[in-house]
Amino acid sequence: MKSENVYLAKTDDAYRGACEALDALKFSVSGKRVYIKPNLTGGRPSRDGLTIDTGIVRAVLERLHDCPQITIGESCSDTVSAFEELGYAELVKEFPNVRLEDIRSSEVVWKPVPKPYHTGEMPFNANVFKHDYIINIAKMKTHSLAGVTLCLKNIFGFVPTRKHKLMYHPFIRKAILDMNQVVPSHFCMVDGVWGNEFDEIQSTPKFTGAIVAGENILAVDIVAAEIMGINLNKIDTYGMAFELWGDPEVNLLGSEIDDVKTSYRQGCLFTTRIRYLKETTASLAYRAVNRH
Repeated sequence: MKSENVYLAKTDDAYRGACEALDALKFSVSGKRVYIKPNLTGGRPSRDGLTIDTGIVRAVLERLHDCPQITIGESCSDTVSAFEELGYAELVKEFPNVRLEDIRSSEVVWKPVPKPYHTGEMPFNANVFKHDYIINIAKMKTHSLAGVTLCLKNIFGFVPTRKHKLMYHPFIRKAILDMNQVVPSHFCMVDGVWGNEFDEIQSTPKFTGAIVAGENILAVDIVAAEIMGINLNKIDTYGMAFELWGDPEVNLLGSEIDDVKTSYRQGCLFTTRIRYLKETTASLAYRAVNRH
């Protein structure tokens, strides 16, 4: 397998770090229909560790040229409010060819999974398939079910409604392998200036001071996880992903991992365990009577 370039910027400013990484990788997109998928958790500021810094999206937009269609889409608890509170409405005014999409209310299309790990077909936001180039911007976080919430997990947001998500979230370790076969990421970034450790439901911010970027989704996640002190080979999702797509050789550019490496606590609250137990029961009942 060829060596995959991944750039690591050590920074306390997400916009500056993103600019550094994008320019070092000579990132520039022209003439393509681009879909940007940020990881938003409501309208929480990036310092809470749950939501990417809007400055990263700005840095990306500044490097898109003559693109006939640019969409920024997400499906969080209140996507419309999140866009407003986090400054995305202002970005639209500054970049008039950008459109915001609440994936929860988008048209739904069912797509077959080439090599199913969890299910043979899945529902997706139909609009994403009208784009040529997908930019995946994840947040550096741990997750009690998925192990980590990085770029591979971020694609989960393209599953439109809460009911659709309910069918797959309890089984997310295999489901995200299916999702990523259908929706490819052409460029990936991880906002690790402020990350989140321990429980994914509550904000437990951890300053890490890192922006990670590259074209290969697994290579980017490998670097981000190593910064977090997490071995992806111990997470079965990634073991299966390496078998499916190959275990990339990483050519790290920029800062050294030791410059920003820390230790992210993994685990979850008791209330989160109860929530997921209820969710699994509801998921199995829902799948018994609905297409999946």
